[in-house]
Amino acid sequence: MNFTEKMKGLTLIALFAAAMWVATVDPVHASQSNDRAGDVSKAYRTKTGKTIIVSQSHPAGRSLATIEVRTEGFEHNFGEVFEDRDPVSDVFLADLDGNGFDEIYIITTAAGSGSYGSVLGFASNKDKSLSMIHFPEMQKGDEKFEGYMGHDTFTIEGRKLVRVFPLYSKGDTNESPTGGRRKLVYGLVPGEAAWQLRIEQAEKLDGS
Repeated sequence: MNFTEKMKGLTLIALFAAAMWVATVDPVHASQSNDRAGDVSKAYRTKTGKTIIVSQSHPAGRSLATIEVRTEGFEHNFGEVFEDRDPVSDVFLADLDGNGFDEIYIITTAAGSGSYGSVLGFASNKDKSLSMIHFPEMQKGDEKFEGYMGHDTFTIEGRKLVRVFPLYSKGDTNESPTGGRRKLVYGLVPGEAAWQLRIEQAEKLDGS
């Protein structure tokens, strides 16, 4: 075999090896890119010019999230990480107590068929610092949650946080509630140790 034929053979071997490396490595890189694509960080600017940054990542899979909340421009900046939380579905800035300083309400929604909603809220202490807002959990036997099986929708209406969810009658499937809907109206009030969201009004709505 002459020198030219040897070089052709080595070139073919090198090309084959490169092709095998690309076929093996590229799918792994694509998967990592898809995982990172679900990580989100967004800055929210309050009406007094302060910044609250909400970040979300999914180190344990798509059904759970790690949520980080931090501030910029406050006298004492806040920074905390909340692990194993339901993923973020919405974020609202609002001044529900009317004191001139915005709170931030992070709405989380459970993965799966129930889509149970909750609120991770923080209030500004006159822009000196940020404090967590207590959101009451559903209590067993509470008539306001009779027929509740998730699928919450949260909105801000005026100076209230409004929660609407379908009502399930006995025998209803997850996809077909027949009991109408219920609307809960939350106001922000000071508690003994922290700000609290308190149900001020409960109303049953007609329709589904």
